[in-house]
Amino acid sequence: MTKVDEIKKLSKIYDKYDYFIVDLWGVVHNGIRIFDGIIDVLEELKRSKKIIYFMTNAPRRSFVIEEQLSNFGLKRELYDSVISSGEITWQYLSGKNYKFCYLIGPERDYHLIEGLSYEVTTDFTRVEIIVNTGPWGDDDNLENYKPTLENLVKYNPIMICSNPDKKVIRGEKFMICAGLLAEYYESIGGKVIYYGKPFSEIYNFCLKKIPIKSNKKILIIGDSLENDIRGAVNQNLDSLLITDGIHREVNNDSGVDKEKLNDLIRKKKIYPKYKMRKKDIEEKV
Repeated sequence: MTKVDEIKKLSKIYDKYDYFIVDLWGVVHNGIRIFDGIIDVLEELKRSKKIIYFMTNAPRRSFVIEEQLSNFGLKRELYDSVISSGEITWQYLSGKNYKFCYLIGPERDYHLIEGLSYEVTTDFTRVEIIVNTGPWGDDDNLENYKPTLENLVKYNPIMICSNPDKKVIRGEKFMICAGLLAEYYESIGGKVIYYGKPFSEIYNFCLKKIPIKSNKKILIIGDSLENDIRGAVNQNLDSLLITDGIHREVNNDSGVDKEKLNDLIRKKKIYPKYKMRKKDIEEKV
């Protein structure tokens, strides 16, 4: 099995990379607050003249996420750009001429069709496209959506999934995401187009910003093997897995449980270059 190096201080590998492409949920914040120690790390990276891109599967446009980060107390000068799956989704939708759409997701995500010539309908016979940003409520579960999806699929609308994540941690609580609903829609015969990690469109958009020929100067940081790390592997980029996010079960009181992590990596067949606990970032910049 490919060896995964455990690091205790991010500064140990600063000098190897010029570009840091960093996940938000589970790495920088938990949907409620910025994690301890993160601002110190970002400040140190910027002092070292590093370029920082936040790449997120949040189903909202980039400017909305920038506003959220500002509300969390994260200064704009500490990062260079936000690239979101919501932004990539909006760009796709803006270039299509579908007329009738069905929305799955909370009202805060409805800006994804603002300024576009889409008419929202609940008449399933007219729906051409389903815009799926996630559950309507934070405490929802997949069972609540199965009847709707099973009725929709009869009319063959394409689902646009603006967040491939299947679950996320908000605060200390797991929540389902759009990717879980999309997975079920596919399982009953529906067609889904995904925008976000690990799919190529979001990386293509990001990498156009980087004027270098060698991928060896880029590090992807994320907490999801299936999305962050798989996407990095697909792009031949180095990656750092934060182990106390989505996969927090691989940790113990003394650090990363190597046997549990190795079992998980073998099962998923996805190999990061490095592993690190967020707790170590908080304690040792």
